[in-house]
Amino acid sequence: MSEIIEKINSKIKQLNYKLNQISHAKKNVKFHYIEQSREIKEEIKDLQAQLIYYKNENQSNTIDIHGATIYFVDNYLDSLLFYKMNFNNQIKLITGRGSKTLFNNVKNYLDKENLKYTCSEIFFDITF
Repeated sequence: MSEIIEKINSKIKQLNYKLNQISHAKKNVKFHYIEQSREIKEEIKDLQAQLIYYKNENQSNTIDIHGATIYFVDNYLDSLLFYKMNFNNQIKLITGRGSKTLFNNVKNYLDKENLKYTCSEIFFDITF
């Protein structure tokens, strides 16, 4: 996990450098730096999702996705749930309070996958 954190920090430095380049670039070159900045932001988002995944990749029956984004739900939750199913018949998936965006997205995912669950304000109990 420390490797991912180092990559995130490196990408943040790259992003700051690109943002600085945008502010000093001529108009005909700004688009190039803006596109590079967008790509770096996407890489950071993916690395942050990987970090949440690897923090939860264990045999416990709990998945804590505080700080996750919809990107995590769309790209990593499925794999993490199937990994956890190898060790558990029931999983507690914690989303936290937040703005309910993550909670609602997880709920939509579970409904779409026809998984059995009960929920409270901040977590889901998923049964397999």
